[in-house]
Amino acid sequence: MIENNLLSVIIFAPLAGAVINWLIGGRLRNEMFSGLVACGSIAVSCLAAFYLAFIADGGAMFSEKPILDHIWTWINVGGFRADFALGMDPLSAVYACFITFVGLLIHIFATGYMHGDNGFYRFFAYLNLFMFAMLTLVLADNYLLMFVGWEGVGLCSYLLIGYYIKRNEAREAAKKAFVMNRIGDWGVLMGMFLIFTLTGSISFYDKVVGGEQVQSVFTVVLENMSVDPFTWGAIAAGGLTSVGVLFFIGATGKSAQIPLLTWLPDAMAGPTPVSALIHAATMVTAGVYLVVRSNAIYQLAPTAMWIIAVIGAATALFAATIAIAQNDIKKVLAYSTVSQLGFMFLAAGVGAFIVAIFHVMTHAFFKALLFLGSGSVIHGMHHEQDMRKMGNLKKYMPITFFTMATGWLAIAGIPIFSGFFSKDEILYKTFAADRYFPAGSFPGNEILWFVAVGTAILTAIYMTRMMVMTFWGTERFHEALPDADHPADTAHAEENAFAAGDSHDDHDDDDDHHHALPHDFKPHESPWVMTVPLIILAFLSTVGGLVGVPYAMSSIVGIKDANKFEHVLEPVIAETKMETAVAAREAAKAHEPEVVQKERLLALLSVVLAGIGIAIGWFVFRGNPLRKMPTILERKWKLDEFYNGFIVDPITRLSTNTLWKGFDVGVIDGIVNGVGSFVRGLGTAVRGIQVGFVRSYAAVIIFGALVVVAYFIYFGMRLI
Repeated sequence: MIENNLLSVIIFAPLAGAVINWLIGGRLRNEMFSGLVACGSIAVSCLAAFYLAFIADGGAMFSEKPILDHIWTWINVGGFRADFALGMDPLSAVYACFITFVGLLIHIFATGYMHGDNGFYRFFAYLNLFMFAMLTLVLADNYLLMFVGWEGVGLCSYLLIGYYIKRNEAREAAKKAFVMNRIGDWGVLMGMFLIFTLTGSISFYDKVVGGEQVQSVFTVVLENMSVDPFTWGAIAAGGLTSVGVLFFIGATGKSAQIPLLTWLPDAMAGPTPVSALIHAATMVTAGVYLVVRSNAIYQLAPTAMWIIAVIGAATALFAATIAIAQNDIKKVLAYSTVSQLGFMFLAAGVGAFIVAIFHVMTHAFFKALLFLGSGSVIHGMHHEQDMRKMGNLKKYMPITFFTMATGWLAIAGIPIFSGFFSKDEILYKTFAADRYFPAGSFPGNEILWFVAVGTAILTAIYMTRMMVMTFWGTERFHEALPDADHPADTAHAEENAFAAGDSHDDHDDDDDHHHALPHDFKPHESPWVMTVPLIILAFLSTVGGLVGVPYAMSSIVGIKDANKFEHVLEPVIAETKMETAVAAREAAKAHEPEVVQKERLLALLSVVLAGIGIAIGWFVFRGNPLRKMPTILERKWKLDEFYNGFIVDPITRLSTNTLWKGFDVGVIDGIVNGVGSFVRGLGTAVRGIQVGFVRSYAAVIIFGALVVVAYFIYFGMRLI
């Protein structure tokens, strides 16, 4: 165990930035001050994270023991102990590094994007507060403190999605995100309660605090528990499978998986930097972090892993089919994010936990780039978001075009871009999933592989469509929308009238209609404060995957084993008693020739399919970028209508007519009002004898005295 108090700096620097911006920035109303405080606090956090990850005490990335920082003992009652303490091992180090670095770039971008906004200080206070919560989540050394960060990012997400408080769309989206995340949070809480019941611990690390030995959850699980049966009954048996399913319910809420996925696309109502930071690079990957952190539990719960894999694959395909028909540039990227999160859960579900985190990292690079690129497009297009009103933007915005093209090729899976390596590994691990499960059985892994391959092709198609509609073809800046009378197909501009110095907060926020561009309008490239982060992210999207080149590919170019990412994260993945998993790991380490050959063939296939997807997207939409897509896909399979019709509206009617008007008003208020009416009636009756005459009061007193005397005489005679 290594102690280092710099861990506190990582989480508390953003918190200090949030407090300073709220208390002082709100008074000064100075963009330079608020921007420097916000970006400076994240820079401090970033430097501390990289120092601890790579340098201090040999670096948490490479150390066998985690770096810990015990701040105080939070709860210590009976056998329950929860410390407010932080820990950094290779998994949390990877997260801390990309969260702070990508977060810093997004903060810098936001200073240009949010220029002129009346709530500038408020926006950056929320953004810094989010960074504090997210870093607390990934650096917490126990489930309870992790849940504090988990709830914190949920709160900040609500604040940032609903940042434009005058817009009904933003308010509704914020409420939707908050409610759907609360559903998932129930699962995390129940899973946390159950794992403590089973193990007597909630700690992630073995440690000694104040002379007391604390055993981690995972040590107890691996030493004292066996593999759960691969049956449906294991889900409700109250064992590790139940824990795994409950945790995954939480993950479906935070990471927008079926059935709790509809909040994330609606969250695009928030400012674009929020979409890049929260809904692409950090918060939405918290569910993946929870599953991978708990991998010792999941490896002993194959039923839970199978459920994760199936839901992940289904979500990936479902979201991809919707993305291909969206016209709002941010909505395309939102459904793309849901789809990519499905890939991550598919990887975790088939036992490829390291690959899931690898895709989390590469996705943070290229999806943050694409979201910020879309923000640059929106900024240069007078805050227009509908791709049908764009076209030929590469002529006016060359830097934005070239950087977004990098993200496009990365997410499509083209070598050597980062997305190729992580996505290819997911496809291969899915194909070979049956090697990791009891009796070598993982039902339907071939089907899941076909679903993943189909999703990869769709990804290349819809991303090519987005690029073609935005950067190629004829200029459509002043053309009427082909179906602008359909609100569902109309773009929702973030800042409907942010022109000529208007602030984001001062415009008419009822923007459920399309706004017209000036007749002399020409797009323009974004300022350097916005393009420099794009260039850096484009570089990372190009070379970021080289840290995780699989053996089958690295050996082609004569590198013995270039997969440094896997070696770094290996200590975090538990060595379980699952014999087939152990055998598979040993076979993989031996680099069996047939395994290597199969992986190379599948990698070649994935490249060919990605190329086919790009070609389809190019030839289908290049000549007709306004091609009408199936209405059912444009309407997102009517999932929101289904939820509203069968869940939201019935619950609303039940709450209004039965719980409120029936029980609350009829029963609760009836009892309270009845008691009041009784007391009032009694008072009225008693008040009738208060006539104001002394003789009347004297008569009452005499009458009462006679009653008392008669009482004593009566009982006295009975005693005689």
